[in-house]
Amino acid sequence: MRISKISADRNDIIFELCPDDGTGNPRSAVLTVEESAPTFGDEPRVISTFRIEAENGRFTLPRFSDNGVHDRMFSRYAVYVDGARIKGDRYVSEIAPDVAETVAPFPKFRSIKAMNTSPEIQALMKVEQGRPDISLPGIMTMIPDENTIPFDREGKTYYFRRDAIEHFDEYMRAYEYCTLILLNSSRSFGSKHEKALLDVCLHPAYDAEEPNALISAFNRRTEEGLECYAAFLDFLFSRYTRADGKYGRVIGAVIGNEIDQQGIWGNAGDMTCEDYIAEYSEAMRLAWQIGRTHYSSFRVYISLTNNWSVATPGSSLRFYTAKKCVTELAVRSRTEGDFDWGVAYHPYPENLFYPDFWNDRAANFTFNTPHITFKNMEVLEAFLAQELFLYKGEPRRIIFSEQGFNTVTGPLEGHFQRNGEAGVVLAYMKARNMKTVDMFTHHSSIDNPGEFGLNLGLIKYDPDAPGHIGKPKPAYYAFMAMDTDAEEEYVKKAKARIDPDLFEYLLHPVIFTPERTPEDDLNESILTNTNG
Repeated sequence: MRISKISADRNDIIFELCPDDGTGNPRSAVLTVEESAPTFGDEPRVISTFRIEAENGRFTLPRFSDNGVHDRMFSRYAVYVDGARIKGDRYVSEIAPDVAETVAPFPKFRSIKAMNTSPEIQALMKVEQGRPDISLPGIMTMIPDENTIPFDREGKTYYFRRDAIEHFDEYMRAYEYCTLILLNSSRSFGSKHEKALLDVCLHPAYDAEEPNALISAFNRRTEEGLECYAAFLDFLFSRYTRADGKYGRVIGAVIGNEIDQQGIWGNAGDMTCEDYIAEYSEAMRLAWQIGRTHYSSFRVYISLTNNWSVATPGSSLRFYTAKKCVTELAVRSRTEGDFDWGVAYHPYPENLFYPDFWNDRAANFTFNTPHITFKNMEVLEAFLAQELFLYKGEPRRIIFSEQGFNTVTGPLEGHFQRNGEAGVVLAYMKARNMKTVDMFTHHSSIDNPGEFGLNLGLIKYDPDAPGHIGKPKPAYYAFMAMDTDAEEEYVKKAKARIDPDLFEYLLHPVIFTPERTPEDDLNESILTNTNG
């Protein structure tokens, strides 16, 4: 006997059982059901224990505790028969649509264009989708006063900085729909370096002494940290999924940033990829569960770099491959109870400093490609169409949530800008051709002087101009032209810049779906010099 599904409706948590072979209904049995706090790591605290009889392979528990404060939807479950724990799902993985406060289908977009920019620039661009970043230490506080917003969850009160939230409201209201990037940074994104808060919300193994550890993983190791993270999610999703859109409208969230480079962007100390994804998947699941209580079509995404089958140089306990991460996530979510997650990918050129991705050498059209860049971005969709990754028979959804085209100053400025202009056109058309892509974000609107020497904006940075808004680059006009009557003009220019034959080939590439042999991998590494 095993647990085949745990679901939730407005009133109950419903368990469904099946024989180990997955067929028919098991015999009736008296079971012991153990509900525990969903912390990760050491043995979690048991919240309650039930003795219950399953009939026809099904039994239910009340969703809410007797006092109505505790919602069992977010707990972890273990079921025992004659003292032996049975296999199967451990979490609620299906939520009835009418549980949500806002019941609506996922939107159908007029365009896949998206931006992360200020309301002032958005007023000029009028892009449908936004992709703003928000960090837990940037909006929460342990010190209530007249400038905080109280928020009650599970019998406890949490506090959010009113000035930070009202400023964020302005960003949210600038767009029709937003997908949030949820971060946990003690060093930037508005952090006030409040020690009491950081002691709770940062991951216990976060390497604070490592200067390159820019962002922490979310803390699911302690109940206090887990509850703080849950309040962060609950506050944001309740505020921004209202049917009236008063503060803006959120439709999904990316959990963390580029977690295959967790040593930098989601630091949890030294962990194997398997262990890191086991913990990360539970942070994703909780975001999905809380999101679905507020908006019936809410989506969550794993964030990955363009390092597909090769990892960023460094410790293997802090740098993984994107391919390994997404595969581990698929295995883990199926083991614990599959849920509706997607992939937020960053298909930058293989060298972020050079925008001419059509010349990428370490990007091929197989599942073992070293990198997935703009050149071969279709490989990701084909990979996720495999049986292991399907959710209810459908491929996972994809958003391209961060990518851009670098430019330089000096004698080659025009050359780089024209390559960036052509790159925007071809990359956008390729993404638009894909069947499972909902977003194409250009990063960012304005060059960022602090971004590792890169100039990835559509607009030049001007220190003396209001809002530092300088002169638009050619890529700006190309990006704005896509999906308009002006598109044809920019397509002609891009074809001429790249080469008409190469342009057409890359627009409709052939994906070699079978896995290659080790000999193929060796030959590829020799020919492309990617063997380290």
